[in-house]
Amino acid sequence: MSEMNNERKDKSRKGKKRSALRDKIAKIPVLRLLLHNSWLKLLSLTFAIILWVIVMTQANPTRTKVVYDVPVELTGLSVLNDRGLSLATEDDLLPETVDVYLEVPMDDLSRVSRDNVHASIDFSRITTTGEHELRIGLSTTYGNTTTATVSRVSVEVESLTTSIVPVQVTTQGALDGNHRLGKVVATPAQFQITGPETDVNRVVAAVAQVNLDGLTADFNRSVVYTLVDENFVPVESVNITSSIGNSVSVSFPIYPIAELPISYESSTAGHLKEDFLLEDIEVAPQTVRVAAPQSVLDELTSIPVSTIELEGVSETFTVTLPLKKRAEIVWMDVSEADVVVRVREVEETRTFRGLPVSYRNLGAGLQAEMYNATVDIEVTMAKSALAKLTNEDISVFVDLAGYEEMPDSTVPLSVSIDTDAPSNIYQLSTEKVVIKITKAS
Repeated sequence: MSEMNNERKDKSRKGKKRSALRDKIAKIPVLRLLLHNSWLKLLSLTFAIILWVIVMTQANPTRTKVVYDVPVELTGLSVLNDRGLSLATEDDLLPETVDVYLEVPMDDLSRVSRDNVHASIDFSRITTTGEHELRIGLSTTYGNTTTATVSRVSVEVESLTTSIVPVQVTTQGALDGNHRLGKVVATPAQFQITGPETDVNRVVAAVAQVNLDGLTADFNRSVVYTLVDENFVPVESVNITSSIGNSVSVSFPIYPIAELPISYESSTAGHLKEDFLLEDIEVAPQTVRVAAPQSVLDELTSIPVSTIELEGVSETFTVTLPLKKRAEIVWMDVSEADVVVRVREVEETRTFRGLPVSYRNLGAGLQAEMYNATVDIEVTMAKSALAKLTNEDISVFVDLAGYEEMPDSTVPLSVSIDTDAPSNIYQLSTEKVVIKITKAS
């Protein structure tokens, strides 16, 4: 019974409270309208929904995120070139990467990476030469970019210029001693470069260098070239473009070397003067080193000197003559040789008879007596000299220098021939005579 009474009391109290709340709401005009007007109830619901959206948005707040090392792309360079302008600032003076700061909703933070964050420098709006300050443009797929570690850059722009550059091939190292380098050919022999006026005007050549060490066969490869100035200092500018890329084709043959004798046998022409003979021919040097295709070297047995003219020659002479070089020979270590042509006259023999024998250099206080004091002599010498020779030109004698008194004794004979002949041979009918030396009376 008491519990029931308590429940009645609670309900009575709650009823009184609700009645009191209604009385209070009824005293407030706006709330009184809400209680009695359905359109105001709908408006309240809409307001509640908007409030819910705001609350839900605040539940996914933005956060700051840094994306490191975002590559900086250079754009609009072709537009710049179309206007006859060129970037003169080197790449190493422009940032390759920047760190980008973003505001990103929390739900997208994990999606942000360098793949969807972009930084660029746009050159398409530049229309004049000189120095320009450009902003680094930033964009992102998620959230918004705010700033980067580098926001602006200063660049130099010059007039766009073209030039024709010759190709020079240089070598380093060396072939071994058994091979020879042939003609070096670069393809193309020249090409066009385009770029900022200052850099292009410095370039005088494109140098392609080849290392010869260890090469024994023909060379045909692409070689990277270097643009150089008049002092062969590299012109290092990434703003210069080439019509052929960064390499040229270099080719050259490599020839084997053989050592061959220098010959003269097939080189003489004409006839010596009558009664003259060719004694011998000597060349110096005796050999020559020759470079040629192997098939040519296999055919060669010697390298001849050019024509040795003998027509009417009557004496020995020396001449320097070029070597005969076949068209297929690409190199010889000597190009000429000294040639000695020895010529002698035809010789004849003639006998001179009954020549008297005399004596010379007999000591003081002595006297000599000879027996059989005449001899015959057979002389061989050059034909023209022999024709002029007479008995008076020939002296046959005994040289008694140092001899003392002596009985009949054999003494050797000596001969003196007065002639201009370079050489002569003689034969006496007897080699000795009998002579006696006594004191003078």
